[in-house]
Amino acid sequence: MKSGIPWKDGAYVEKINQVLEVLELQEKSDHVSLVGIYGSNKSEFANILVKKLGQEFGRVCHLSNVMEKACQQDGVSNIIKKLCSDLMQSDDVRICQQLLKNERCLVVLDDLGNDIEEMRNLLEEVKVILRNGSLLVLANQFQHMLLDLNVGFIVTLEHERAILNICYAEGDRINKGFLIHLRETFHMLGLDVRLLHKDEVMSDRTRLENAKVILCIISRTFSNGDLKSMFSDGDISSKIVHISYGSYPSTDESIPKPLFKMEVDFESNELDKGEFRKMVYTVVQTLKRHKEIMEPAEVDFPVGLAERSCDIEIDIQDCMRMSGKSLRCFGLVGMGGAGKTTLAMSIYNKIHSKFEGSFFSVNTRAEVQDKGSLGLVAVQKKIVMNLLKKEDVKINDVAHGKAVLADKLSNVNALVILDDVDDNRHLDALYKPLQSSLGPKSLVIITTRDRKILESAKPTKIFDIEGLDKEMSKWLFYWHAFMRPKPPVELEEVSERVIEACNGLPLALKVVGSHLYNVSDKSYWEESFTYLQKHKTEIFDVLRISFDRLDSEEKEAFLDICCFLIDENEDLACAVLNACYGMGRTYLHELQNKCLLTTYVDKRKKDVIRRIRVHDQLRHMGRRIIREERRDRAWDEETANDILQDERAPASLRGLSVWSHIPLPVEASHSGSLPQLSHGVTCLPRLRILVVKDNMSKSASTEQRRFCPHYIFNNVRCAELRWLRWEGDPFQELPRGLRSTKLGSCGATSKPYKRTAHGKATEIAALGYERLQRVDGIGHDEPQIPPIGIRASCHFI
Repeated sequence: MKSGIPWKDGAYVEKINQVLEVLELQEKSDHVSLVGIYGSNKSEFANILVKKLGQEFGRVCHLSNVMEKACQQDGVSNIIKKLCSDLMQSDDVRICQQLLKNERCLVVLDDLGNDIEEMRNLLEEVKVILRNGSLLVLANQFQHMLLDLNVGFIVTLEHERAILNICYAEGDRINKGFLIHLRETFHMLGLDVRLLHKDEVMSDRTRLENAKVILCIISRTFSNGDLKSMFSDGDISSKIVHISYGSYPSTDESIPKPLFKMEVDFESNELDKGEFRKMVYTVVQTLKRHKEIMEPAEVDFPVGLAERSCDIEIDIQDCMRMSGKSLRCFGLVGMGGAGKTTLAMSIYNKIHSKFEGSFFSVNTRAEVQDKGSLGLVAVQKKIVMNLLKKEDVKINDVAHGKAVLADKLSNVNALVILDDVDDNRHLDALYKPLQSSLGPKSLVIITTRDRKILESAKPTKIFDIEGLDKEMSKWLFYWHAFMRPKPPVELEEVSERVIEACNGLPLALKVVGSHLYNVSDKSYWEESFTYLQKHKTEIFDVLRISFDRLDSEEKEAFLDICCFLIDENEDLACAVLNACYGMGRTYLHELQNKCLLTTYVDKRKKDVIRRIRVHDQLRHMGRRIIREERRDRAWDEETANDILQDERAPASLRGLSVWSHIPLPVEASHSGSLPQLSHGVTCLPRLRILVVKDNMSKSASTEQRRFCPHYIFNNVRCAELRWLRWEGDPFQELPRGLRSTKLGSCGATSKPYKRTAHGKATEIAALGYERLQRVDGIGHDEPQIPPIGIRASCHFI
């Protein structure tokens, strides 16, 4: 056998040659050689192994998703039959074993999972079939499984942190603030960032050899041709992203895409935030690592956070190196808006690839607060699904979830971040089963505002996340207020006073800075300072200044988002706002520019979905405005009980989210407390959003059932209804109360929705936010649904 196999892609040459050496040692043996592959790129390496070594063997079989198949009925038996069929076109094990006596086979089993007994049984049956110096390759994300299966030689594919080289011409006076901003932004995304000026690269061209991507700042004396001359590899252009800097880009040749133009001299031009975001996204895409990156909301201006993130990461890594005998827990504690979540995301980006599995539970408190015990069950499911790479997992309740975590995650070396934990019940349901089951090299990071919560978890170390110092506060505020590192001279003094009133809190500096962006009227700045000075001890009032400046419908859109649309698909949120106010994308864009919301990419499912995120302090502000002032929306059982018992509330109610099995307040269920229509039918005349959540494991008693939403909305008219989501889809026909003339489009439904009434078909369009083609069957005394074009959204699940 050859001692090495050359090929163009040399990323795995050394690893492949190591496998060949193992085979050479056992070439004359009748035994089966066992090789393991561990690492995030295990499947890629296994494919290359089959491609490069397949010619050395008479028969080849490559099976994927082995654990998933083994868990099915007669799973191991079916895998063995499939193996025999692939090797000898027969699923009879005895015949296959006989025919393979003199055959050397290469068999790859990929994705073995974490069930050691199941895999031991499978391995023994496979070994019975193979003979004559065959090679059995086991690829798995869990290294401890390979060790438990006594795999003698394991190929470990280390995932090094990606390197980003930023090349620029020092003589062109590239703004230092801009370079620092670039470095910190990509540092927060988990990259090793190197700032290299043109002369450094020209004198030592090996500096660019290990770069995954190169960000080239094209300027007056640094052309694309200069950059090309630095490489002997003609295919290097595939990993270059260009920025055309300033007013004097090179004109002697066309600069290839991707290209982003940024005039950032900061004397006459501010930074184009939209263009900057596109550039960051393109770099991440070029790295081909975007599926592994949690995108911090502060990716625009991570001022002061990059250094903190680096310090905390070093401390954690040092502690982890000192002892690998048991799981380690660390805590980040600080007031809301101090940057705990963003710091945790940055640390996650930098170190998650070193673990067998990883999961980040964002806003745990909000998840549980809105859904109760179902929220905890949802988080438990997400932990198991993410760490074991499973599509779904069955968990009945919190107690069952604790048992599943303890059983299924045994010995997995994982990174888990529990963000915004504020209750010991969260620790009991999530952290304690992880503590008892995860492997000795595991790491759990908990962020919270309550030090007592952390102390009860007995962490290795607690990091206090305090406000930014004066200089960092200035830096962050100026970026948001002026899109440049320094303010105009005439606003410098009042800016410093506004900054001081924000008390170093990153969230307040961002929101207030965005609120004052593009405002040159000094008197307005003075008014804002006076307001902040008066209310600076209460974060609610500090954040309120940005809400108060919104126009009336922007305020309503923001409140709808706070109550009903957090974590929803961005496209769905856009459709709902468009249905209610005639503008969806515009309002989302405006609120994002004012730092009142962000979006994030949900990669847990096959389709990449962008969802709405609102900082918990801003969400709390919006909901507090509803509870104390507006009283026109109810988003859970508590607020429904509170608001609907007010006799005046139904006349002004704009949005309602309730559980299908929980009775509405009696006062709200009696017709006397609701505005009257003819024939004694009651109505909610301003209700635009109705969400009815379903808990299939619970139901109301017979006595209470008539006060539940299913019964109530047969009799309560909602003439202004624009968005309807009713989980469980319980109707034989659309209830009369929900037949709004404004329901003219469909949000997203799992299937075409058909109901009959008066013998005619009622049909609501399926996925895709399509316009409702026809809704017939409305009663003769009710208005007919108008033609296509009415703004509304309907969502059945």
